[in-house]
Amino acid sequence: MEIFFLTKPPRSDRTELCLRLLQSSNDAAIYLAGDGIYNLLEDSLKALPPERIMVCKEDMQARGVAAREGVAVPDDFYERLVEDLMREGNRVYTF
Repeated sequence: MEIFFLTKPPRSDRTELCLRLLQSSNDAAIYLAGDGIYNLLEDSLKALPPERIMVCKEDMQARGVAAREGVAVPDDFYERLVEDLMREGNRVYTF
């Protein structure tokens, strides 16, 4: 599995690169934190199954953004990220 960790807002150069790489992946999960949370408001992630999108609950609440149905909002976001990196991540991309 390829893991993408996105902390940049929509329409930034880094976000656009992340989304292009994400679209070319056959087996990917994306973790959204910081300003990356705002990508939930865009259509760019709709092609990805919602269960492959993980969102930092604290960052989402701080920015007043709601997750769409099916998106994972774990209480242990960073612990889960590290576990997936160690267990599943044959490639990890951070933006």
